[in-house]
Parts: sequence; structure tokens; C-alpha cells
Amino acid sequence: MPKPLDPKCQLCAKLPTSKAKVLHGPEGDGCWNPKVCHNRRSFYRNRTLDDSGQIEAIAVEPPANYFAVLYLYKEPGDKPLHALGAELWLGQKPICRLEPIHCFGLTAGKIRAYTDKVLQAFAKEYNISLYQYKDMFEVSPTHCPVRPCPKQPQV
Repeated sequence: MPKPLDPKCQLCAKLPTSKAKVLHGPEGDGCWNPKVCHNRRSFYRNRTLDDSGQIEAIAVEPPANYFAVLYLYKEPGDKPLHALGAELWLGQKPICRLEPIHCFGLTAGKIRAYTDKVLQAFAKEYNISLYQYKDMFEVSPTHCPVRPCPKQPQV
């Protein structure tokens, strides 16, 4: 384990060498040691520059590829699907959205056919190939944006 930093040396490293020798030399507190202090002062000065968190940052544009995500509004577990929505993204931004619809009375087969139709519509609209959803997110039905909604009675 490395030795902890000495606060006295950290402060001393900020001073010019002439002042450090006066404060910590024979007429000062006597801790100045010419065999180690020059290197130690350099270490502390450079360490504060390197470890201050001032790292240069660059921006690199991420690759822009199309992908679709599906939002399933349902309770956790083996509960029925309340509603579903989808979005098409290009890179880091959503560019097209299927407004959510309620799924009351729809069978699993009809829901699957509908989600496939949504992928085909995204692909046709943007002249791209989409074969599946990149990700699916389960969202609580309490956040269902469809109005009117039985889970969100009008006040």
C-alpha cells in the first residue's frame, strides 16, 4: 500500500525553492533535506496536476445506426400486457415513435403480428432493414400515456 501524502510537503511544493529552504531549513523547522526534497517537491507539484481531475476530454461522434425499441406497459411477472409502444432510433436520438395502444382483448399472436407490422412500417418509412427489436423495456401501467385509460381514470 502506498504511503499517504504528507500535507506539509504538499504545501511546501507550492512555494519557490528559496522560500521553502528558509521555512524548512536550519533557520526554519529543520525538515529540509537536500537529498530528497527536490525530488519530493517535483513529485507533489506534478501529482497535483495529474490527479486534479482536469483530464482533457474529446468528443467522437458515435456510429449512427438504426434500431427499434419496444415499450411494454405491464405489471412485473406473468401479467397481461396493458399497452405497447415503439420507437425508432438513429444513433443516440429517437427519430420516429409509434404512439402506445391498449392491448385489451388482443391475443399473443395478434400482438406479435402488430409488433412485426410496426417494424415493417419503420423499415419502409426510412428505407432500412429491421428484423427485430434491439431491446424491450417493461414499464409500469401506471405510466401508460394512452388516454382514456382504465388505470388512469379521468378526474
